[in-house]
Amino acid sequence: MKEFEVIEINASTPFERGVQYGKAAADKIVAGVNNYRAYFESKGRTWEKTKELAMAFVPDIEEAMPEVLEEAKGVAEGAGVEFEGLMVLNTRYELTNYPIEAVPECTTGAILPEATKDHVTYMVKNWDYKPGVLDKIVLLHITQEDGTRIFGLTEAGQLLREGYNNRGVGLCNNYIGSVYDGPGGGIPVCFLRRKVLGCQTFEEAYKWVTGIKRSVSNNSLLVGGEGKAIDIEASPVGCDLIHPVGGIVTHANHFSVDPSKDVRDGVSMEKNRMVRLAGLLYHNYGEITPEVLMEIMKDHEFYPDSICNHHNSGDMTDMSGLMTVASIIVDFANQCSYVCKGNPCEGEYKKYLI
Repeated sequence: MKEFEVIEINASTPFERGVQYGKAAADKIVAGVNNYRAYFESKGRTWEKTKELAMAFVPDIEEAMPEVLEEAKGVAEGAGVEFEGLMVLNTRYELTNYPIEAVPECTTGAILPEATKDHVTYMVKNWDYKPGVLDKIVLLHITQEDGTRIFGLTEAGQLLREGYNNRGVGLCNNYIGSVYDGPGGGIPVCFLRRKVLGCQTFEEAYKWVTGIKRSVSNNSLLVGGEGKAIDIEASPVGCDLIHPVGGIVTHANHFSVDPSKDVRDGVSMEKNRMVRLAGLLYHNYGEITPEVLMEIMKDHEFYPDSICNHHNSGDMTDMSGLMTVASIIVDFANQCSYVCKGNPCEGEYKKYLI
């Protein structure tokens, strides 16, 4: 079975947690920094300019969440990389999506107790991204000094992407791009996600997602293990909310509440993974289990732009193609998750406890 590396992090301060993480994933972090240096230079942006753009976010992070910034500094220290390069890794979403490219990535969903066989809550995501990051993805198992335990996945060196904690807070995300997106300023999504997954309540997490300053849009699906979920289409001008219908809410890569915000004029609804995932979930309504979800996340309707995405060249070092690099299913009731490395149609899900 193909598996991601699991990194255990347990220290008494944010900086020390970062150092632990950086030391454990040093080789992957160095490779990731070099990957993005080559990527941005191939797009005509110098490495010095890329680092300058990344560092422009630091003042806002320092003001809003200094402890998360300290963790990032610890990661750089532990991995032996310059902090500016580590910041590029943690702002790559912002730096790649404005103004270089806008690539449809990821399919997300939440399924609440009324829709599931065992009357529990699930969160699902297929993470679609560049094949060249596949061997640099890690699973983080973080224990904070307040007793909060977090499990999630990310590119090595990034603080966190998606996951859940033992307080019943879960978060997964996907790309959206708006006409209001711009350069610099605000809180990068990697820092926001790390903050949210350290929260002790759904309500606290919601305030962070909806209350920060941001320069680039992002969709966040926030899930509470006690049977709550809300999808948040967030842009620099505010947040639009999507509530579950019958205990199901899904998303892909377009502004569905206010399409006029979308950077892609006239987004096609013909191959819509948000609608496809919802249809598959409603088709299995009342019978949904982790095993059912594993099959759903392998779906190839609209191939290669499917829920299980195969829109890539076959070159696993490619930083321009697109594929499902990871799939995660979170079972809040049993405080466990199932993670598949690469396309779920070609791999197996492994169970991880929090």
